[in-house]
Amino acid sequence: MTKSSKIFIVIIIGAIALLTYLETSKPEPINWFASYAKTDKIPLGTFVFYNAIKESFNTQGLQDINQPPYEFLSDNDTISGTYFFVNRSINFDKDELNTILRWVENGNTLFISAKIIEHKLLDTLNIETDNLISIDNISTKPLVELVNKELKTQSPFLYDQDINNPYFNELDTINATILGITQLYNDTLKINSPKVNYIQQSFGTGKILLHTFPEAFGNYFILKGKNHQYTQNLLAYINPNQKILWDNYYKSGKTFYTSPLFFLLSNRYLKWAYYFVLIGVVLFVIFEGKRKQRSIPVIEPLKNQTLSFIKTISGMYFEKRKHKEIAIKQNLLFLDYVRNVLRIPTNELNKKTIIDIAARSNNSIEDTKILFKYFDELNKKVKIEKEEVLKLYQLINIFKSRS
Repeated sequence: MTKSSKIFIVIIIGAIALLTYLETSKPEPINWFASYAKTDKIPLGTFVFYNAIKESFNTQGLQDINQPPYEFLSDNDTISGTYFFVNRSINFDKDELNTILRWVENGNTLFISAKIIEHKLLDTLNIETDNLISIDNISTKPLVELVNKELKTQSPFLYDQDINNPYFNELDTINATILGITQLYNDTLKINSPKVNYIQQSFGTGKILLHTFPEAFGNYFILKGKNHQYTQNLLAYINPNQKILWDNYYKSGKTFYTSPLFFLLSNRYLKWAYYFVLIGVVLFVIFEGKRKQRSIPVIEPLKNQTLSFIKTISGMYFEKRKHKEIAIKQNLLFLDYVRNVLRIPTNELNKKTIIDIAARSNNSIEDTKILFKYFDELNKKVKIEKEEVLKLYQLINIFKSRS
C-alpha cells in the first residue's frame, strides 16, 4: 500500500469517527410514533395507563389478549367483561366483527378508542365520522371534556400537540348517548362549538363505547398536568366488577420483536457503532483486499519425452534388425499394460488369467489366446523376421483398440 493510500484511509476513518461522535452526541429526538403498546414508554405508548389499571383491577381483573378477537372469543365464548381496544385504527373483518357483536349482545362491553374505527361497525350503529378543520387557525390542538356533570371539570383538557381530530357528526339519537365532546383550541380553554367524540350505544343486553381521542391513553397526555383526570373519568362507564380484556393484537407497536438486530438498532449508540464497524469492513475490503505481491508467473511443466525416447530406441533396434529384442520388449510392455491398465496380475498366465484379460479388454477369449500363443511362438524362436514383428505389432494394436 502506498503512502498516499494510507493517508487517505486515515482521513476517511477520522471523518467517520467525527461524524459518529457528532451524531451520537445529539439529543435523542422524541419518538412520536403512535404505538399504544403497553410496554412502550414513548409519548404515545400506554405503559403508564396499562400499569395504572393493572394496579386498580389487579391481575385477576385484567387479562392480556395476544390473539385476534375472532380466535379468542371463539375459544372462550363463555368469558364476560369489557374488550378494551386502543390504537390509531381498529379494523375488523366481517366474521370477526360479527363474533364481537354477538359477544356484546350477551351482556358484555366493547370499548374502542381510535381515530379510525371499523366502517362496518359504524354502519351497523348508524354512525358517521368527520374531522375537525379550522379555516382561521392552522393549529389543530384539541380541547376535550366529558358532558356528565359529575365527571365534568371546571375547564376542558388541552392536548398541546397538533393532531388529526375526528368526531361523530351523525348519530343514532334514539340509541346513542353522548358522553364526551371536543373542539379545536382557539386561544381559550372553553368549548363553544362542541363536537361529539365519545358515545355509548346499547347493543342487545350489552353496550358499545366509542371514543375518537386515543391520545388520552398515551403516556404524554396522562403525565401532563391534571390530564389523568380525563383519562380516569373515561373509565367511569366501564363496569368495575367486570374483567377488562386488554387487546395486544390490534396495536401499531409490537409488544415483542423477533429480529436479533432490533435491540442493536434501537439504541442510538450501539446503532452507530454497528454502522461504523460496517463502514470499516467495507474500507478494509476495498484497500486491503488487493494482492500485496506480484502475480506468480506460470511455469510450463517439462514435457514427457518418454514416447519420443521409446520411438528412437525402437527405431535403432529395427534398423539393426534386432527383431528378437523388439518382440521381447513388446511382450514386456503388453504385460505391463495388463497389470496397470486392466489391473490383472501376470505372475502366472493360466486359463483363468486369459479369461480375465479377455473380459476386461472387451476381446474374445479366442482372440486373447491367439495373441498370447503368438507371444510364446516368438519367444521360442532364436531368430525373428521383420514380418513377424509387424504382425505382433498389429495384433497388439487390434487388441488394445477394443478395450
